[in-house]
Amino acid sequence: MKIRQKFILALLLIGLGPMFAMSVFAYMSASNALLLKTTDQLDSIAIKQTERVGAIVQSQQEETTQIANQYELRVNLAQYLAAPTVANKQRLNDLLQNAKASHTDLQYIRLFDAAGGLIASSVAEPASGDFISKLIMPGSGDVNDIRAVKDPRDGQVKLEISTRINALAKLSVVVRTDDLATVTQDYTGLDQTGETVVVTNDNKPLFPLRFKADGALTQDLSTLGIKNSTPGKYVAAVDYRGHDVLYVSHPVSLSNWQVVAKIDRDEALASTMTLRATMGWIFFIVCVFIIGMALIFTRFFTRPILRMERVARRIGGGDFSDSVGFTRKDEIGELGRSIDAMKDNLSSLIRGINSQRERLEVILNTTTEGIFAIDESAKVLLANRAAEVLLGGTAKDIFGKDLHDVFAWQQGMQPFTINYQEPGIKTYENLQFTDKQGAKRYVKVIVAQVHEQLQAGRTHAIVTIHDETASRELENMKTDFVSMAAHELRTPLTAVRGYLEMASLKEQQHEADAVVFVEKALKNVNELSGLINNLLDVTRIERGTLMLDMDKLDMAECVAQVVEDARFSADDREISLSYSGPQNGKYIVGDLIAVREVINNLLSNAIKYTQPGGKVAVSFNDVDGGYAIKVKDTGVGIAKEAQKYLFNKFYRVHGGLDSGSNGTGLGLYIAKSITERHDGAITVESEEGKGSTFTLSLPSFSQERLDKVRTVKDDDNTNKTRRKRGWVTKNIAR
Repeated sequence: MKIRQKFILALLLIGLGPMFAMSVFAYMSASNALLLKTTDQLDSIAIKQTERVGAIVQSQQEETTQIANQYELRVNLAQYLAAPTVANKQRLNDLLQNAKASHTDLQYIRLFDAAGGLIASSVAEPASGDFISKLIMPGSGDVNDIRAVKDPRDGQVKLEISTRINALAKLSVVVRTDDLATVTQDYTGLDQTGETVVVTNDNKPLFPLRFKADGALTQDLSTLGIKNSTPGKYVAAVDYRGHDVLYVSHPVSLSNWQVVAKIDRDEALASTMTLRATMGWIFFIVCVFIIGMALIFTRFFTRPILRMERVARRIGGGDFSDSVGFTRKDEIGELGRSIDAMKDNLSSLIRGINSQRERLEVILNTTTEGIFAIDESAKVLLANRAAEVLLGGTAKDIFGKDLHDVFAWQQGMQPFTINYQEPGIKTYENLQFTDKQGAKRYVKVIVAQVHEQLQAGRTHAIVTIHDETASRELENMKTDFVSMAAHELRTPLTAVRGYLEMASLKEQQHEADAVVFVEKALKNVNELSGLINNLLDVTRIERGTLMLDMDKLDMAECVAQVVEDARFSADDREISLSYSGPQNGKYIVGDLIAVREVINNLLSNAIKYTQPGGKVAVSFNDVDGGYAIKVKDTGVGIAKEAQKYLFNKFYRVHGGLDSGSNGTGLGLYIAKSITERHDGAITVESEEGKGSTFTLSLPSFSQERLDKVRTVKDDDNTNKTRRKRGWVTKNIAR
């Protein structure tokens, strides 16, 4: 949590804490007072209603007792029980009718024997069987036995009071409940949601409810928990409507009823709700006021702190362009000026470190040797650009990897393990490993353990790898070239010597035979001269002393002529040779002899490395700004790893004298050099077993370019050699 937030929270706690405590106390006091007042009111109403209900019930019971104690009724009952005649029964009916007439609130009076059989009734009309079945069955007949029942004749709730006259009969009086209903429906002091309910022992209301008129003797009021309530004590419960209510109950004397006075809790405590809302608004207004004041005060303190925090964060991120810039004279101003001074010092220090780091990076990345920094577990911590080239990937690909896993060292065709933990400086010669392209590399590895006092972070040792692959390959090519040159020179010299010896024996042969021998010797001398000239041409190319006679040249005519000249050689090897392209009219700026040599080299190689029955196709196409001459064969193809060395001098795809291919390995090197002198390029696409396609690309003719090369020729032809004879193509191989 930020300082500003803490300060605001502290002010809120200080300002609102006591106020909140006092408000809670006031609210609780008001709520308790209102609850006590509501309880007293409900208790008063419940007592009053209980007394009224009790008085009515007691009056009805006294009337019932008075009727049962009439002397005449008892005498006639005894006569009937002794002689149950119609006349005796009629006298009992008359007595009951007279009693009902004198008590207008009675519905009817009935007299039953001990078995429950009807003896007499106040109903004027004799009771039939159907009528009797509809009447209310008598109660137990015990003294003060009172119960609420529904009259089957009109469906109204009435009171049935039973009492015994003697052991052989009981009197049942059914009384209307109008007076009782009037009492319970008096809602004085109960506001809008209060009501008085008379509840029976089975949790049913005796009379219609205020909010449910048909609930008499049917609605379940067990949710109030009346049986467990204490008379005169308030109870919080849920009524039949699902509302939270407060009620007070009292029992009715001479019965098992309870009179309940209840009211909805929300209405009873409505004033506390208003008080709570008022307090809430007061709290809100006070909070807004305190927060506003806190923002004003904290702005004075936290704004400069936040300013310093932002500047410090930018300094931590390496941005030194911002400053605090305080002019205050207090402690905060002093702190701001200290931060600005720290920023300046850090900026100078980091600039120095970056400068040193950049110098080290330049040194590392311009070093031709691969350099690795490793920790004690031989995991790579740093690698320079030469190391990336050596591995054929990026440094991030090897960071964190074990150097034992990066390099699978071999020495003398056997696996070799370097101990990177060995102290001092150790050199390992003649090691090999295979790179990602599958090429074998020859290296020298130097492992130098970093002194403990110089160790930076986790750096434990510096591993330097010197790639000796190129020098090894050069040595191998030189060795192959010496062997090849000796072989190539010896072959024509031996033939020349043999033919000349045969020609010198004039006494043993005719003059015509001697001429043939001399011509053959001369042919071998020309081949030998061509080989020597090629070697001289390489020297001239590298020294820049080889002169070309650049002029407007019909490239299409040149290509077509070379193809025709090579057709005899192709037919001799049973190879199909084809040409597709124009016969003339496609001009470039070039040296006719040199360009013919390049095309002838590509075509002769294609024929040489194509098996009998194969095909060689030459095509001439216009491309953007120039021409593309393609020589495609179906020969043996060139391995992918050999293609990148194909245009190097002395390099031959099939090295060794027993490989079946002869030549100096200079042809493609000379061809590429001549092409580059013509501002062109040679590319190759090849797959082993499927053949190769060499593409010669040359720019088209322009007078501007011709004038340019002629100017260069005039200014730079001193000490340059131009061979007056043709370019020799014999024995120029890949």
